[in-house]
Amino acid sequence: MKLFLVLTLAALAFAKRFDGDQVLTLHPTNSEHVITINEMEEFADFWKPDSPSLVREGSPVDVRIPREYLLKTKKVLAAVNMDFEVKVNDVQDTIDHQFTGIKTPYAGEYDYNVYHTDIEIENWAFDMQNQYSGLLKVETPSQSEEKRNIVRLTMGSSQNNPIFLIDCGIHAREWISPAFCQCFVNRMLSQYNTDANVRSMMDALTFVIYPVLNVDGYAYTWSDDRMWRKTRTNYGTLCTGVDPNRNFDAVWSGPGSSSNPCSETYYGPEVASEQLTKELSNFVLTNSGQIKVYVTFHSYGQVYIYPYSYAEKDVDNKQEHNDLAIASAAALEAVHKKRYTYGPGYSSMYLAAGGSDDFSKDKGVPLSYTIELRDTGRYGFILPESQIAPSCEETYAAVDVIAQHVMTNI
Repeated sequence: MKLFLVLTLAALAFAKRFDGDQVLTLHPTNSEHVITINEMEEFADFWKPDSPSLVREGSPVDVRIPREYLLKTKKVLAAVNMDFEVKVNDVQDTIDHQFTGIKTPYAGEYDYNVYHTDIEIENWAFDMQNQYSGLLKVETPSQSEEKRNIVRLTMGSSQNNPIFLIDCGIHAREWISPAFCQCFVNRMLSQYNTDANVRSMMDALTFVIYPVLNVDGYAYTWSDDRMWRKTRTNYGTLCTGVDPNRNFDAVWSGPGSSSNPCSETYYGPEVASEQLTKELSNFVLTNSGQIKVYVTFHSYGQVYIYPYSYAEKDVDNKQEHNDLAIASAAALEAVHKKRYTYGPGYSSMYLAAGGSDDFSKDKGVPLSYTIELRDTGRYGFILPESQIAPSCEETYAAVDVIAQHVMTNI
């Protein structure tokens, strides 16, 4: 593998800091509480749900409050008798401790237990191709708006088998997602000759994987703003970025998305305006007859989501989706006792039009899931590196169940 310098922890000084910011979990129980939370939109960063418009009575809300608004916010919460707890006491301190130690220049082994930049991940992909040329093909079929490569991996003993399509990193700040994609690729390649289960999956299926789909946004989380979510496109407005998971042709501009360019759920100036949306959409449309399952990995929440999220309606094979989610979640839980919930997006999460999972299902992919990885909010998007390995280990078991189901029903 190529030798490349990796930043030390001391050098990881993001331009935007979050000293003293807190993540609060709010518990709205009446309409006044919902209105109060909606009024926070101008200064708060909504983590879960990802927009104030999705706040409902009886559903907890995770929201990052900047330090300068904390005292006033807590006074308002007390005035309206809304219960809350502090989930993350100091966001910047949590970011600083996300890294388990000082990274050193690569000296022979790629470290899957640390987070990597977009450049490192691209280099890693080509290095893996060199090492496993008979099992892995790396392509850069598209470039982002900022001219970074969107990397696509095709993995398996044949490139013509039924496709298991995976993407990671649609939302930039969800770092555990690209970390899992790297772990998974390494596991499948390095264990092909030693693990009969891995070999059977690699011989029966073709895995197509986008390890970092929103490459511009992801790069920006390393250089400028760890909490950045969207793309980095600007269409002549005050605010930059489109929510790529509201940009697909799946009731685009519908419920749970916003026309406001400053919103975290801005659906963009037109359907599939973003390069990453075009890339994934084109791949699905070109290969819809061959793609048997699509899984997009996000964080956080520990949830299996299947269509639909754009409306309160069910897919024709809801029972199959639900039964497979139950089996996959059970296999995952058996590894490290992490419990995942499951259900159609409209009930397991919230209404959110323009998502890649709904798009894929509507374009002919039989099974389509969004899997929200660890955790349930203790760290949220700032999952420490110490949890990468266990998260990968349990998710292998989850993916194996899905793959075996597809193999059985080809």
